[in-house]
Amino acid sequence: MDLSIDNPHLLLHPLDITKESSVNALSREIGDLPIDLLINNAAYLGPPNPQKFGQIDYQMFTKSVEVNAIGPIRVTEKLIENIRLGNMKKIVFLGSAAGSIAQIAPPITLYAYRASKAALHLSVNNLYHELKPEKIMVSLINPGLVDTRGFLDLQPGEPIPDRLSKIVPIELIKMIQEGKIPMITTLESVTKMIHYIDRLTVDSQPLFVNCDGTPMPW
Repeated sequence: MDLSIDNPHLLLHPLDITKESSVNALSREIGDLPIDLLINNAAYLGPPNPQKFGQIDYQMFTKSVEVNAIGPIRVTEKLIENIRLGNMKKIVFLGSAAGSIAQIAPPITLYAYRASKAALHLSVNNLYHELKPEKIMVSLINPGLVDTRGFLDLQPGEPIPDRLSKIVPIELIKMIQEGKIPMITTLESVTKMIHYIDRLTVDSQPLFVNCDGTPMPW
């Protein structure tokens, strides 16, 4: 809530994108307020061990699909009339390289997360083609491997803290430590995405891009 205190033009609304009742409540709260830019930033990675073949937690798998694939489409569908009233008419979804079918990078785990993001990508592709005749811009952006947990502070060979190994596969953390997989800071990722979104037009191609606008493989 401190954000709204420091920024009087910022309105905060509670929202659970996995619950239709919550999304409906948001729609009622904002009424016919025009939306220039909708950014769907839903992400549930889930713990790594229950996403290994042979020990998959299917309840968690379902949650991943609910949050990562269904939720963003549910929100967009409910707010589409507000977007039609906006001037910019831009809808941005944050995808993931992990959801790429053409490019499977190690570690070969995270079944639930990968599948849920791949499902989102397909839905966004559908939406892009459906809304293009209305001059509504749809974009799918991979924010990159962003360090939100302090991975960049780890030195090569340094013991991996439990707080990190519980949320990300150890194999991936080691590759980050060794510099085999580059991570970027939140500021770098957001700055690049803002620059790309500002330049986005209804004819922008390809649909699926990295945060800097370079093409991503489907």
